Amino acid sequence: MLQARVNLPSILKWQTRLARVPRWMWIAVFVAAVVPIVVFVIVALAAAVLTAVIVMIAVLLVGSILAAVWRLLNLRWHDDGRRNVQIVVASHQVIDP
Repeated sequence: MLQARVNLPSILKWQTRLARVPRWMWIAVFVAAVVPIVVFVIVALAAAVLTAVIVMIAVLLVGSILAAVWRLLNLRWHDDGRRNVQIVVASHQVIDP
């Protein structure tokens, strides 16, 4: 029970009005205040996750495109002999102590 001891008649009048409000109405007011807040938090979290996924996909696409362009620009059109080098040993000698 809410009690206030104030000498102002206007506050006493509002206290008596609020004291006559049924309990189900206070529950309804609480639900009406909490439900929009919960919905807002859920929507904000969903928007944050969706934005993160979109940014991640964009970064992967841009990275793939840049890697492909880099590979195309750095192609070696002639074989300069430095790749796939095989070492051929003509002779060998085993030293047995």
